[in-house]
Amino acid sequence: MKIRNQNTRIKSLDFKFLDQLDFEHISEKVKIITNHLPNIDAADGFVLGGKKDGPNLTIVPYCLEFFPYEKKISIHVSFLTQNKSFLGATSLLFSFILICNKMNINSLISRHSIGQIDTLLMMLDLNFHVVEFSRNSIPHVLIEKNFILKNNITKESDYIAAFKVNYPVKKINIKGDLMSFKTLKKSEESQIYDSISNLQAFSRWLNIDFDKFPKSFFELDQFCKKQSSFKGTRIGSGKKIYYFIENNNTIGALLCPETFRVRRVLKSVWKVLNDSNSEVVYTNKHDDWIDSILFLAGFIMVSSENKQEDSLWKWERI
Repeated sequence: MKIRNQNTRIKSLDFKFLDQLDFEHISEKVKIITNHLPNIDAADGFVLGGKKDGPNLTIVPYCLEFFPYEKKISIHVSFLTQNKSFLGATSLLFSFILICNKMNINSLISRHSIGQIDTLLMMLDLNFHVVEFSRNSIPHVLIEKNFILKNNITKESDYIAAFKVNYPVKKINIKGDLMSFKTLKKSEESQIYDSISNLQAFSRWLNIDFDKFPKSFFELDQFCKKQSSFKGTRIGSGKKIYYFIENNNTIGALLCPETFRVRRVLKSVWKVLNDSNSEVVYTNKHDDWIDSILFLAGFIMVSSENKQEDSLWKWERI
């Protein structure tokens, strides 16, 4: 499909629509960065976003999809600078809206294999959600976001309004996040209980009384070191901690915090799971982030439902 070139300026950001011929004449620096993107030669078009009178920030190749996603647009994303700043993320978000508006389709999908874990986690943070886990050819996670757009957006103010509708700012209770030193110290003493759910199930798995379950991750470290059959791995720091326990190198348990998702830490979780010898892994959490990490580490969830509050999700290595 021939995409007519079009330039749009939104909030000091310049966006250019390019077709394949334009992309052939793009700078070598951009081509090198986008070499890792799949099916780049099959793209219907590209949106290049950059700071006004400054460097390019992002590029988003896109194409019309086929059955069973024929009414959707497939995209890939790439940052063109090492500094993935707030401005770069803003460039991506406006690029999505521009593509939907130009193609008159309000649904975007994106496929992510092991090589695109960083962008997968980022897109989940940008309100995309998982619709498919596929092991066809290369294992990948397919995610989707549906946009709410008015017809024929043309003005900068319309794009800004669409941005606010599709990416509403979450209100943060700053006062509620303030903690005294005494409260913080008390929290550190019981940090596992404060952040990890379903501890009763983990205590049964470890075969220890619940009232003797370690209160802190330091105590959990010490407990695992005293056991000949258990190996403990702490992933993350502060309150943003995941903890992986492996029993006899065959069965693992991943303790997931309830309220925190940090992309850097989740990528480390993937590495630990991918390098483990466990054939079965139990978790206390089941959402798009942890499901994607486990799938790309080679596991599939075999628990269809988890109705009991003191039970765990079960995963098996494929």
